[in-house]
Amino acid sequence: MKKEIEPCIAFKLNYCDGGKNSNRVGFCGICSDKIIKYNIKVKKRKWCSNPDCSCRKYFDKKISRNELENCFDEETCGNFPCLESQALRDWFFNAGNDSNGNPRAIRGAKNGHLCIFTTVEPNMSETSRMIVAMFIIGKVFEGDDEESGYVESNDNFDYCLEFTPNEARQMKFWNVYQNSNAMDTVKWGSGLFRYFTDEDAKKFLEMAVEVKRGTDDKEFAEDFLNYYCKLNKV
Repeated sequence: MKKEIEPCIAFKLNYCDGGKNSNRVGFCGICSDKIIKYNIKVKKRKWCSNPDCSCRKYFDKKISRNELENCFDEETCGNFPCLESQALRDWFFNAGNDSNGNPRAIRGAKNGHLCIFTTVEPNMSETSRMIVAMFIIGKVFEGDDEESGYVESNDNFDYCLEFTPNEARQMKFWNVYQNSNAMDTVKWGSGLFRYFTDEDAKKFLEMAVEVKRGTDDKEFAEDFLNYYCKLNKV
């Protein structure tokens, strides 16, 4: 029998320090010059290095920093440089395209289940992959021949929780998630997203409650956990 696809989803985000401060890892603005250079010259990110990318145009001195920053304006958000730059502004992410340029589908994520955003900071190993934010999925578009699949929060952003840089470093993805075909192997690979179970979602949320203990977000994190378990009968 074919295994049922799991209802929660984790995305692998390229590191973006746009909007970074003491309370936010980033992912809400244009990367700094340092990270733009890192993503293009060191990591050779496919989209960051593409001549059509605004950050690449800035790196090549074809546009100014001010022109690059204007790409993030919500009124012209169709021109934003990348999905990472607006992930924590819009609480949205899509599946991108495969190596042949075809839109990827999302078949596992379901409304009412958990989505998490993960990343690795520069010079960190995959074992340190951290969770920067999580939210209850409000909408899923599976995708078709023209458009990639995507997930997003509901319109009110009711159950969205992000972590400070210090908190995120404690929210280690691999402390909970295991590769089904190689449980002892810590390796993400080339895929943009992974599916996981509601039981693992509960573990991620319990980790969030511990990390938020002693902060202003403590009660919200506890409410998030309790609501999620009740909603999904975990």
